[in-house]
Amino acid sequence: MNDRHRFVVLAVALAGALSIAGCGKSEKVHESWEAPPAQEQVDDGTLNSTVKAALLADPEVRHLDVRVEASAGTVMLSGIADNQSQMDRVNMLTWMVDGVKKVDNKMSVRSAPAPAES
Repeated sequence: MNDRHRFVVLAVALAGALSIAGCGKSEKVHESWEAPPAQEQVDDGTLNSTVKAALLADPEVRHLDVRVEASAGTVMLSGIADNQSQMDRVNMLTWMVDGVKKVDNKMSVRSAPAPAES
């Protein structure tokens, strides 16, 4: 019985020591989770041109008249799309350009003509 008691005390002491052993250590986290990656600052003219080029290269939205204005990484889009899908695509293509930090999409969807009354 004495050996059994000693074993239980040793097991409890070991479990207690192991449970507090890691209390002072912080969890290792990959540096990309701590802060967003630093992007190179792209000048407004380059950002403007790159976004326009991306839109003109896409067959689904190249025919749209989209106005692009870039300022300090924020890109403002304005114009009229034929449908919501085109507007979403313009937004997505803009976000894919390196240097874009924010997209302010002020585009609207062309309203369908009212049905003619008979």
